[in-house]
Amino acid sequence: MSRGILDLLGRNIASDDAAALLAAYPFLKPEIQDAGVDDAMEAVKYLRSERDGLLIKVSEEGDVLTIFLMSEGKDGFSQFKGPLPGMLAFSATRREVVRTLGAPAVVHPPRKLGSFELGELMRFDMPAYSVHFQFRSGDAGIELVTAMLPHLVPGRSIEA
Repeated sequence: MSRGILDLLGRNIASDDAAALLAAYPFLKPEIQDAGVDDAMEAVKYLRSERDGLLIKVSEEGDVLTIFLMSEGKDGFSQFKGPLPGMLAFSATRREVVRTLGAPAVVHPPRKLGSFELGELMRFDMPAYSVHFQFRSGDAGIELVTAMLPHLVPGRSIEA
């Protein structure tokens, strides 16, 4: 069963199947964010397309580690147009997400960070990945969907 763009997780961007999925997003461009003055840290590599509402973090070897699906205006991005996990829409409420995906593994309630309001965050753990839904404050829909490989999720235990 296809998960859409999330099928990229763990695949190398140079592989034929990943290249076929990435071809749907012709505006993706490579981007490297330097780690800074600490030479012990590696630069972070991404494929980025504001137009497609898509940011993909890749390893040094080109393996897809994390996928960010942006809502309209999030960090200057247009809204991601492909299907979200569970065929949800960015307008979905927290109740709709729970009804579709079941009980979340982790919930962080809404909070303030200085004068900035953060909406609720929910994490759902699947065998091959975890997906986070960051809601807009006031439960005004989904702001950001993040999917990542299980071993990269802080606090997620990995069964052997």
